Amino acid sequence: MQNILYLGPVGTNSHMAAEEFIKTEKIDDAKLIPCGTIKSIIQEIDQNSDLTAIVPIENSIEGVVRETLDNVIRTKDKSVVISKEMVFPIHHCLISKAKDISAIKTIISHPQAIAQCRGFILKTFGDGIKVMNAPSTSDAVVSLIEKDGTFAAIGNAKAAEFYGIPVLKSNINDEDDNKTRFVYLSRNLVQPTGRDKTSIVFSTDNKPGALVRILDVFRKENVNLSYIDSRPSKRDLKEYGPYIFFVDCDIHCSDEKFRQVLCEIKPFITFYRCIGSYPRV
Repeated sequence: MQNILYLGPVGTNSHMAAEEFIKTEKIDDAKLIPCGTIKSIIQEIDQNSDLTAIVPIENSIEGVVRETLDNVIRTKDKSVVISKEMVFPIHHCLISKAKDISAIKTIISHPQAIAQCRGFILKTFGDGIKVMNAPSTSDAVVSLIEKDGTFAAIGNAKAAEFYGIPVLKSNINDEDDNKTRFVYLSRNLVQPTGRDKTSIVFSTDNKPGALVRILDVFRKENVNLSYIDSRPSKRDLKEYGPYIFFVDCDIHCSDEKFRQVLCEIKPFITFYRCIGSYPRV
């Protein structure tokens, strides 16, 4: 039995992505287990070698999911890595008991979903609408069970159907091409396929040109960087340095060119961790 954690409850986009992952990978003996937060998911995996997980890592509109990256680099067990990725389309719906949209005074959802529908909210309800955050889109839909028609949730059609609350309007994303990249966390070391991606995290001294020297090594070795993001360290990540950089490069970590890059950037970094090599989608 393969136990796969996901951001619950039932009916979240993470739940739907996990079901699609099981179908695509043809896993017959999987058990899906909902968790309340991404942080708790990764903490559970860190402590239990029998667990794996599907977690969101990047949205095409809102960008990187920092809760995922922050907690992956915190794991004490360094064998916990990204071993697969998948891109899942996101279709948000306005869900409510209201007979008419004009009756809605409060919208509830996960902050990411609210951000992805900000234009729709403003155009439909104006500045006067009250917005409340929920741990997940599915939690938002569940909360409507005990509320009247002045409340609405942003969630998906599956959650609306599961909890028996009508969909007032479908596909309310501001962008039609709204997709979220999910990653599969496990302890499986994935062998090279010839079309691979390696995700790394590192920090540098807070000195002029520190990052440029590192990027120049990747250029010199002809290793393409498909993604780079930087941010100041949070208080509980200060041990890694003042700034943390997240990088995806189009190469497997076992490749000799990648090993050469690591050798050359070592003098310029204060912290480094590879968080997975896996096939690109």
